[in-house]
Amino acid sequence: MKKIVIRFWIINLLISIILFVAYRIAISQTETINGNSFEKWIQFFELLLNFGFSFFYFIAMIIFSFAILLNLIKKVRNKLYLSFLTFLGLPSICIIYMIFTELINFQMLNFFSVIYIFIMTIQFLMFRKIIEKTRSE
Repeated sequence: MKKIVIRFWIINLLISIILFVAYRIAISQTETINGNSFEKWIQFFELLLNFGFSFFYFIAMIIFSFAILLNLIKKVRNKLYLSFLTFLGLPSICIIYMIFTELINFQMLNFFSVIYIFIMTIQFLMFRKIIEKTRSE
């Protein structure tokens, strides 16, 4: 059982790294405006702000992935709701908070957040399927 949880945790870390790199690539592909020097400085600071948010987002995803290790506890692993919260609880709460408070107004970051939630949902369903299969054996 330990190997299954650790494997899902490592997969979650890899997904976080891949999404971080993809977000960085998306940031670097944004178009720049050929304007005066003030507009160039504003774009530079906007780029730095986007990189800062992407780093913050990456750190948050790494912290969220540690919650998956709570499935090593038998009581958490055997209850569907608690196991669901270890995969999707913290990320969902943070995404909802960011959307409702409009803490960030970056559509690109929201897009990558939705992708992360979608992938974590699929990963949770796969995890539950494996847990049910091992429990029945």
